[in-house]
Amino acid sequence: MRVNIYSQELILEGDCPAGEDIELGFQQSNTGIGYSFVRMFLHSSDKLHHPPEDDDRSAITFWLPKSFERREVLACLFEDMADMVRKAPAETGLD
Repeated sequence: MRVNIYSQELILEGDCPAGEDIELGFQQSNTGIGYSFVRMFLHSSDKLHHPPEDDDRSAITFWLPKSFERREVLACLFEDMADMVRKAPAETGLD
């Protein structure tokens, strides 16, 4: 599976986005197993958001592994991706 996210869909206001744009969460499945996740919200239409409890904003959710070792590997992967973003050549196109 490949998922393409365009820069225009990212919420990139400010020096380093935080707060409502990203979240750390936990969800318990119907099997009783708990899962942690990190989520980055994307721009989405205001028409989708009716009552505050109906949060159907577009987002990217990363379900985290259980073990510390695998979580550390995932964190290193994200750090390596951040390094690549900083090193990538300047692009033409839209912001």
